[in-house]
Amino acid sequence: MTVTYKNQWGRSLALLTLLLLMGCEDPKPTPPVPGKEDPIVQVVVPGAYGVPGGTQVYNADRHQISTLECPDGTLTFRLLDPGERKVLSLYGIPSQLREGEHISFRFRTMVNGYTLQSEEYTDVLVLKLTPDGIWLKKNESTFFVLSR
Repeated sequence: MTVTYKNQWGRSLALLTLLLLMGCEDPKPTPPVPGKEDPIVQVVVPGAYGVPGGTQVYNADRHQISTLECPDGTLTFRLLDPGERKVLSLYGIPSQLREGEHISFRFRTMVNGYTLQSEEYTDVLVLKLTPDGIWLKKNESTFFVLSR
């Protein structure tokens, strides 16, 4: 296909449009600046924040938490609400994590055995690791706090 421009303005506009389209991908979360802690790590309540269907967080009066290391070398995190017969699952998380790396995993919400939400998260930043928790960040509004 050949495109002919009658003036410099049309050529410049086409080039600008092409450059903008090439740069329009889902940005990866940036690792925190050394010495400056990301505000997300201040969140200590386990759960999935900013996910489709709404934020789902642990409530000690209603929920049970389980973390399972699977034989395939992955972790599964579950938040169970027996009263609502609801299960939030994050699975396929590598069990050998390092701060600063990007990982992929699956997220699912089920009620009465039926899947309500199912998402695959890619390019998720491992923000912080402690003996008691894992902080994963997709972007500024979607992140996960997991207990070990």
